[in-house]
Amino acid sequence: MNYIRIKTSIYRFWYKHISRTQHKIVRFMGSEFVIKPDNYIDRRMWIERGYEKKQLSYMIEQAKKYSFNAFLDIGTNFGLYSCILGGSNLIPEVHSFECDPRNIYHLYAHLKMNALSEHVTVHDFAVGNTNNNVIFQMATDDNTGTSHVGKNSKKGSSITIKQKSLDSIFDFKNKTLLIKIDVEGYEESVLLGMQDILNNNKCFIQIEILDNNLERVGKLLSAEYKNLHQIGHDFYFTNL
Repeated sequence: MNYIRIKTSIYRFWYKHISRTQHKIVRFMGSEFVIKPDNYIDRRMWIERGYEKKQLSYMIEQAKKYSFNAFLDIGTNFGLYSCILGGSNLIPEVHSFECDPRNIYHLYAHLKMNALSEHVTVHDFAVGNTNNNVIFQMATDDNTGTSHVGKNSKKGSSITIKQKSLDSIFDFKNKTLLIKIDVEGYEESVLLGMQDILNNNKCFIQIEILDNNLERVGKLLSAEYKNLHQIGHDFYFTNL
């Protein structure tokens, strides 16, 4: 881990002070991505030739095991999961949720590059437990993956955006769903707003829990959901 951090720091210094490279195309798990070396996740994509490979491999393994009707990518960022799982031809319906305007532009470009514009539906609002306007904290340009609902940082700026609950826009019943939730600590609100989906369907869920507090999140899942696995801060629950 220390080696990766040192290598990342070296490349960051190189691109900030020496190189004139602004963008680079990286091919990862069958999809292509335009990365910006001055952004943390993009830089990791290039240095490590990918990002969250273990998580993605595990999700693809589940997609091969079960016949999912849809994939809900909540906290899509630039579309890593949506492009790779959407391009796998394993899941017929993909919904991407992203509300940082900078990431949305990046997402649309990647969907176009990977011929997924007609296959993936983009939802450009926050996901939560109510339908209203919320404050969205815009992280700095060098780490847009940490933007989140709620103003609690002195870095970056904040904007007002729309928020909707998943139960208010989907009427899934008796479906088999693959779900990824990566919302920088806002996962409880997301789960509260999708109780009908969770209780009326068979779901396999990846949830990033940065504080590793399973009790905080587990109380919002019925007893049918079991915690199967963990990769880093990502936990996997299912009622399948």
